[in-house]
Amino acid sequence: MDFKTRIQQRIAEMKTDTFTERQLFVRFNISAASEKREVKSALDELVADGEYIVNESGKYMTPAAFGAVKGTLIGNRRGFAFCTPDGGGSDIFIPPNALGGALHKDKVYIRVKKGKEKGKTEGEVVSILERGVKSAVGTFKRAEGYGFVVADDDCFFRDILIPAQKFRGALDGYKVVARITGYREGKRPEGEITEILGKGGEALTEVLAITRSFGFSDAFEKTVKKEAALAAERPFSAENRKDFRGLLTVTIDGDDAKDLDDAVSVAKCGEDYKLYVHIADVNHYVRHKSILDNEAFKRATSVYFPGNVLPMLPEELSNGVCSLNEKTDRLTLSVEMLIDRAGNVKGHRLYESVIHSNARMTYKNVNKILDGDNTLTERYAEIVPMLRNMYDLSRILYGRRKSRGSVFFETKESVIEVDKKGKVLDIKPYEYGVSNSIIEEFMLIANETVAEFIGHLELPFVYRVHETPSSEKMEFFKQFMLGIGIKIRADGGVKPPDIQKFLELVENTEYKNIVNKILLRSMQKARYDVVNRGHFGLAAKSYCHFTSPIRRYPDLVVHRIIKMMLNGELNDKTVKRMAAFCQEAAANSSEREKAAESAERQCDDYYKASYMEDKTGTEYDGVVSSVTAFGIFVELPNTVEGLVRTEWLPRDDYAFDEQRFLIKGRKHSYSLGDKVKIRVESADRNARQVNFSLVE
Repeated sequence: MDFKTRIQQRIAEMKTDTFTERQLFVRFNISAASEKREVKSALDELVADGEYIVNESGKYMTPAAFGAVKGTLIGNRRGFAFCTPDGGGSDIFIPPNALGGALHKDKVYIRVKKGKEKGKTEGEVVSILERGVKSAVGTFKRAEGYGFVVADDDCFFRDILIPAQKFRGALDGYKVVARITGYREGKRPEGEITEILGKGGEALTEVLAITRSFGFSDAFEKTVKKEAALAAERPFSAENRKDFRGLLTVTIDGDDAKDLDDAVSVAKCGEDYKLYVHIADVNHYVRHKSILDNEAFKRATSVYFPGNVLPMLPEELSNGVCSLNEKTDRLTLSVEMLIDRAGNVKGHRLYESVIHSNARMTYKNVNKILDGDNTLTERYAEIVPMLRNMYDLSRILYGRRKSRGSVFFETKESVIEVDKKGKVLDIKPYEYGVSNSIIEEFMLIANETVAEFIGHLELPFVYRVHETPSSEKMEFFKQFMLGIGIKIRADGGVKPPDIQKFLELVENTEYKNIVNKILLRSMQKARYDVVNRGHFGLAAKSYCHFTSPIRRYPDLVVHRIIKMMLNGELNDKTVKRMAAFCQEAAANSSEREKAAESAERQCDDYYKASYMEDKTGTEYDGVVSSVTAFGIFVELPNTVEGLVRTEWLPRDDYAFDEQRFLIKGRKHSYSLGDKVKIRVESADRNARQVNFSLVE
């Protein structure tokens, strides 16, 4: 037992929530100066751990006795912060003079007090439990004898001091990564440069800075790369595997895809269809708890942005031996499903397998073949009949999902074309064709089938869950619908078919787009969980991610469980171990997925603003995509979105109606879905913002 723990036990024996150092010394007969120093050091540690708080008079108190609230700070570039309490509830305002040296993302204890303004609640930081920002991405500024880094994240409102000996060659104005090495009370945090990203203002550097700020990198450490190279050379063996190399099999992906992790085969069996979904056996190369596996766990996902990808696994695997490349034998995990004319899975089998892809097909070419392109039909004559069967089966599966209430939202994705230097060449909506739908339906049914099977066995697992919308959000939606003259029932027991009915109610009305958007915003965020909570959006009782282990870690975990089950490796000991691991993987993967989505969105916003910088003065037709108290956002046909501030709207006395997503004046009003004509006023790639004005 260490000294700190012994002191804590002695304090507990005093049976008091408050005490002073002197009371502690007297109570336990401590008089020697060396002993007092040791006790003070232990008390300092206990304060740092959050076990006790020291008040203004030097008295030690438990957080409960002090009336302290534990939470996380969210900073603001103007120097104040809000504390989000761990136990839930409203955020608490922390003015600059009450931060006590705390910064963005710090775990803290605060004391709540009345603000200077009547009825306003404020707080002050009384203890910093844990620093939330370990390193920051920002712009390096050089001064006489020292330098500092201005963080890109406005929420981190203090510059980081960099001593001259820790510049590592960084030049003024360069984007860098700075590791924080220490905090000095009342002064800037101190740090050191750990990575130089490039010259600030250059497109590739700025995008790299965005991805680094979310903890993603295209570089792998030497130990990871070495293990990947060794894993890629692991002997290939079809022994004890189901041999599907004689089965007609294809991959269907985007033109520029390199990590091909799924292949499909379809055959008619009388009135039924036999669907094979073959997924790369990444687990054969990435062993549990290996250096490679630990790196994949940490990243949890690949990150895709225009012109580049930050892979979860090194290229030797992601684009190499794991990728189901054309005319090449590959190790896979396959699910074979017998599906009837109603789209029901009558039976299925799971195999460790080996395949040989006959053709690397693209979405565009499959769309053309199904549209009757003679040249491509002749070129791929061997697989055309199977492609037509795939289309027929996908329509059956789509119809089954629709009949049970699966929710179909209309969303727009964009394609941003960039050159090697990061210059944006074009932005346009992504064309979603029949072939995309084929692969989507096949992957959905495979994921659902696997989840149902493992769920029945009650094995440790990582499910993809999507819960029922909250009653609060559905009540908000109900009030909105009333505002446009449609009365609906939307209580806490709303079901997926209800959502489809709401969309059908406005299918041929001017409100179609606005209702679609508001319903989409009312949905919960899908996440990973070890408890099967079902998937509301898909109207599925069980669902998982099984089909993309090259780029998603939860899929890798799902494969690991399946392979252990197939090989008889699950016993009481391994089940307990894997249950704990699944819990850890689900939580981490959900967090990293959110980070990846934010990074991808910010990269897209950067490129879109960059593209619009030379379009100042150009007029476009657009659609109101969001309405706020400070203005309206308008989306252009190419998916670029810009803000028309309230003060730039036609002169009027405007009021914001939050319930109806409406900003209304005496003469003018603007709501979601309204068609408007705009003029580009400005675009700022660094702020990732585009500003419009209305053309009257």
